Amino acid sequence: MPFLLLDSARMNAAIEKAKEFAGEKSFICLYKGLAEERLSGVAPYLFNYDNSIFGEWHMKEGWGNSWGLFVSADLSLQDLSRHFRRFLMVKTEEGKQLYFRFYDPRVLRIFLPTCDTQQLEDFFGPIHFFFMEDEDPNFALKFSLKNGELHTERIKQNLKTTDK
Repeated sequence: MPFLLLDSARMNAAIEKAKEFAGEKSFICLYKGLAEERLSGVAPYLFNYDNSIFGEWHMKEGWGNSWGLFVSADLSLQDLSRHFRRFLMVKTEEGKQLYFRFYDPRVLRIFLPTCDTQQLEDFFGPIHFFFMEDEDPNFALKFSLKNGELHTERIKQNLKTTDK
């Protein structure tokens, strides 16, 4: 099933438009409890991606702006959000806890190639692939895991990102 993992901190008010397009039961905030209450305006949101109007809008407005990434997994919205919530916080060598913004394509495309096999298997879990904009938005990156190895595909996009 296709999903969109969006970063409301990058989107600002556009996150509300995304929620409108998706419909009330088609998205979930990855933050829960007090974090969701306090940080909902900068939180990551996971969306079902089964609406072509939503997809067209996201590609036109968000591609090249690091709004988020596409995810393919055979899970429910709730199960995939549970998987991702495991990675929201990381601990520094000094023991300080920090938010890990893996849902930002600028972060994930740098992070994944640094992972060892176990880290990749943990992070991918049930995920078939991640698809996101490259540093050059005329290209997309598709990351998948095969036999414990990270596979990266760079794909030319036929988008007019300069006509926004």
